[in-house]
Amino acid sequence: MKFVNLTRQELTLVLLFVLSIAFFAFMSVVGAEKQGITETIEVVVNEGDTLWGFATNYEHPFSIEEFIHWVIQTNEMEKSSLIAGQTLTIPVDTNSR
Repeated sequence: MKFVNLTRQELTLVLLFVLSIAFFAFMSVVGAEKQGITETIEVVVNEGDTLWGFATNYEHPFSIEEFIHWVIQTNEMEKSSLIAGQTLTIPVDTNSR
C-alpha cells in the first residue's frame, strides 16, 4: 500500500521523524516539570531589554542559552530581537521560592 507515492523506507523515515519530534516535545515538558517550572509569568519588554537580561534577572533552572531558546520557542519568535511593548511568557523556577 502506497501513501502519497512514498516507498516503504521513506514512509518509515517520515514516521520515525514524527515520533522523534513528539518524543522530544514530551521530554521537554517532563524536564520542565522535573526542574520545578510549574508556572510562567508574562513580562512586558522595555526599551533596551534583552533575552540575556531576562535570563539573568529571573530565577529559573536553565542555562542562559536554554532559557533564551525556551523563550523563543514558547513565544513563537522568529529571532531573538525584542520590541518595546512586546509581552513575553518566561519560565519561573518555583523551587526557588
